[in-house]
Amino acid sequence: MQQESHINEQLKGKQYDKAVRAISELYHEMLYWHIRKLVKQHQDADDVLQNTYIRIFNGLKSFGFRSSVKTWCYRIAYNESIRLLQKQQKLAYTNGDGELTDYLDNLTADPYFNLDSVSFAFHESLIELPEKQQRIFQMKYFDELTFNEIAEITTWNKNSIKTAFYAAKEKIIIHVKATV
Repeated sequence: MQQESHINEQLKGKQYDKAVRAISELYHEMLYWHIRKLVKQHQDADDVLQNTYIRIFNGLKSFGFRSSVKTWCYRIAYNESIRLLQKQQKLAYTNGDGELTDYLDNLTADPYFNLDSVSFAFHESLIELPEKQQRIFQMKYFDELTFNEIAEITTWNKNSIKTAFYAAKEKIIIHVKATV
């Protein structure tokens, strides 16, 4: 990837402002949607994305080239999303059905998201997955990350990621077929 090698050159040349700008231009939309799928709300996604950029900027000087810039940025975005979710979980009192209802209500209220019956069944089945399967499925299906990249981002075992993904995929297929 030529653009990422350009970012690497900027980092090696200690041009951190230019590197952040290039990262933002190249990965902004991908990072936003990665975060949005995890935190569900637009306002939360914007807050997490802002915190992600702060951490990226602060961490550029110590970037060790042990992974790609893309994977490193995704990991920061993922960790920031998890921080927010943990903070919200500590503050919120929810019953078992509240999360699904809130998620689907927010999804159907979003003017940019049009749900037909298959899409609704898909998202309904997605939110019913265990949290780990949900995150893995979203990273693989929506973000098109490889199993290796997901393992790097989450620090989970690659084989357990594969198992969780295929189990989630099967549950979604069964639910969508039964619903539609």
